[in-house]
Amino acid sequence: MPIIYINVLLVFGIGIVLGYSVLVLCKLSKVGNYKIRIGLALLIGIITLYFQWSAYIGYLINEGSHSLESYINSLGWIFYDSIEKEVLVELYHYGAYEVFNTQVTDYALFFIWLIEAAIIIAIPILAVFRYVPLPISGTYNKFYDQYTLEKDFRSLGSGELTALRIHEGPAAALQEFEGGKANRHSKIKIFYLPQESKQYLKAENISIQRGNESKTAVDVIVKYLEISTPQAKELLETFRNRKDGFQLL
Repeated sequence: MPIIYINVLLVFGIGIVLGYSVLVLCKLSKVGNYKIRIGLALLIGIITLYFQWSAYIGYLINEGSHSLESYINSLGWIFYDSIEKEVLVELYHYGAYEVFNTQVTDYALFFIWLIEAAIIIAIPILAVFRYVPLPISGTYNKFYDQYTLEKDFRSLGSGELTALRIHEGPAAALQEFEGGKANRHSKIKIFYLPQESKQYLKAENISIQRGNESKTAVDVIVKYLEISTPQAKELLETFRNRKDGFQLL
């Protein structure tokens, strides 16, 4: 396999690992603010990119015998005249690999470097945008406890209509919903923290492939709908439920 293809796979792999790492870090440190999460993702992406280049250039300089100590000592190469900068310039002019028997150099190589950098930085940021963090109490600096209603409700329709109907009276509305099928139903989750004035409800449609329970599709219909504390308490008192354990993501 050509080196450039290996590079592409490695770059995407690094980006995905960074994306999950940022989400886990934000979860463990209880960071719910999107601006902070995006800033953290951007910072980690840039730092990783710099460390990656430092390791690669050091590997070339030391012909594969780069030690951890020499790597750490060379991390400040970008701030002064160094052999690492000279190697980087040589890489730019002479290239490091070929594509279709043509050496990739100058602007073409620089363009590839930009794409690689964009992937490593963008994937963690996209992960932050796509992932909706679990509700966090800013006042008490703790996560809401998560409860899942044990009843399997019928599959729900439009998210907006469902949200409107439930918001008018969550317990009464859910009591009107018919039970779902074993392989197609919806689950309701309540995020409850008694000392807070607002709580949250989440609804998911679950589809299980017949004969293969490992193939389960989850479609979020209502995502963190804000409800009042009395409404949440009424739901938990009306329906049998179980308290879910800690979730990393």
